[in-house]
Amino acid sequence: GPGHGTGLGLSLVYSMVKAHKGQMELSSEPGHGTRVILRFPAINATVIEAEPVVEPVVDLPTGSLSVLLVDDDDLIRGSLQEILNVLGHRAVTASSGEEALALLEGGAQPDVVILDMNMPGLGGLGTLPRLRLLRPTVPVLLATGRADQTALDLIEAHRGVTLLCKPFGMKALQSLLESIAAGRNPPPAR
Repeated sequence: GPGHGTGLGLSLVYSMVKAHKGQMELSSEPGHGTRVILRFPAINATVIEAEPVVEPVVDLPTGSLSVLLVDDDDLIRGSLQEILNVLGHRAVTASSGEEALALLEGGAQPDVVILDMNMPGLGGLGTLPRLRLLRPTVPVLLATGRADQTALDLIEAHRGVTLLCKPFGMKALQSLLESIAAGRNPPPAR
């Protein structure tokens, strides 16, 4: 359900261990936790020093958008706010849909809203329709790590909403914000 894992973690670990011809041993005791031991075969190979990775230079625009960033995760909210600042945008943050709606009711006029889909309380599903009543035309980037049918239906039901798939990079976010600043409908983020 919302706010819980998908239950795929252990399955994915097991698949990766098997793909590398390894073994996985699990033991669990009530009140003492779970112990996981992963074993992989040793290889007889020469270690080659990797060349340093050169990151591509990103042209930083002189952004000017006012962004309402809505995410319940402190780490995501803080790091995304820093990225928005580096890109030249002004970010106001809210840790819930309810807090975001209160900011809008209080007169906040963002140029764009980045709205997390999966949050406690109203979440993106409950926040977006209310947001649309308060700001019918503001562009919304609906951020989610799980683009399920609920998210797709929400985008279909509301104009000016673009799916922003997590995890996303600075360049993808920059591109979407540049499209919005130029008055174009942003393409779906990948």
